[in-house]
Amino acid sequence: MPTNQLKILTVLTVLLAVTLIIVSFFGAFVSGTYERDSASMAAQGKGQDLVDLFFVVPLLFLSLIFMQRNNKVACFIYGGTIFYILYSFFIYCFGVNFNKLFLLYCLTLGLSLYSFILFMGELNRMDVHKWFGENVPTRSIGIYLLIVAAMFYLLWFKDIIPAILNNSIPASVSDNNLLVNPVHVLDIAFALPGLIIATVLLLKKHRLGYILAPIFLVFTIILAIALTGMVIMLKLNNISENISIAFIFIFLAIISFIFLFLFLKNI
Repeated sequence: MPTNQLKILTVLTVLLAVTLIIVSFFGAFVSGTYERDSASMAAQGKGQDLVDLFFVVPLLFLSLIFMQRNNKVACFIYGGTIFYILYSFFIYCFGVNFNKLFLLYCLTLGLSLYSFILFMGELNRMDVHKWFGENVPTRSIGIYLLIVAAMFYLLWFKDIIPAILNNSIPASVSDNNLLVNPVHVLDIAFALPGLIIATVLLLKKHRLGYILAPIFLVFTIILAIALTGMVIMLKLNNISENISIAFIFIFLAIISFIFLFLFLKNI
């Protein structure tokens, strides 16, 4: 990556990390941050804030440091981490009730968006597909990404379609006092189609497939860990007794990590 662009990306990333540390600390440890949200949303927010503070922030710094040293694996970890933050803070901005962190939510969203745009623009200029050997299991990884997309489509449609047919509101919306579920919007409109596009491109061995697939695998790993944190906080706050779903997310993270390893070991 050219030096000037890397310097800009470094500044944006450091600012992003600072804002992420602040909002995560307040969300996790300062009472009243989520006082206008439902008990379920507040517990999930705290669970995600803890994961962001103690896992995502260190991962962001480490991937940036190694990317500055021209480590190619770090590029994909950085991209997946930035995409996770971008995804998450769309939800914070549009799904969390107004609180004292609102402007920082907006700042974090903006910094992650422009960091991701700059990063993807520079990565797209490189011959990334030439970084890899001939033994990348593109078919297996592509099929796995397709399965993940299908799984979440089915999960959300199970919530949405009956509500549409019955002219009612999905429980995930009504129970949390939302206008719509921002996760439904992001997944159905952007994230899940992105997984499908990455699958098609990877199966065709298109150079963009080699960029998007590992980034989505990193994103899936981090998101699964964050979801596990949310489920644990729901249990600790006696809001949900069902802890078994956490094991599903852990399994998803492990499988995604295995495929990521199989992908990146060919660099």
